[in-house]
Amino acid sequence: MNIKSLIAATFASALFTTSTLYASEAKVGTLNVTIVDENGAVVQDAPIYIYGEHKTHFVGGKDVPGTTTLTMPAGEYRISSAIIKKTGDYLDRFASHEAHIQVVEGDNTAVILTLKPIDDPVNSISYAELHKIGVPSEIAQNLN
Repeated sequence: MNIKSLIAATFASALFTTSTLYASEAKVGTLNVTIVDENGAVVQDAPIYIYGEHKTHFVGGKDVPGTTTLTMPAGEYRISSAIIKKTGDYLDRFASHEAHIQVVEGDNTAVILTLKPIDDPVNSISYAELHKIGVPSEIAQNLN
């Protein structure tokens, strides 16, 4: 092998290694998530749920201390929050809308999720439906 061939082979190898290195680097952006209640107050320790855009895979979840910034691969995601709070003998359920977001490489995406009360699911079931599923009449009458 002559010197020109050796230099060309070395250059080609270095070029291939460099392009492979850049191709394997993750393209990331940041996502700033804030969870608030209906009055705009920050909600501490609310969990967030992150899915791929088509809900084909669960990306992750995290308890957010009111607001947080996550580093994520560039892409499209669905993100939401829900929380259950115990008040005396009652459980109050809250959920946010589902935000469709796009994390862009090198950029910051911000989303604010507002937790709103969820109606008690039993109160929305009619007497006829309760009867169909086998709830005794005397109990079904007292549920609504």
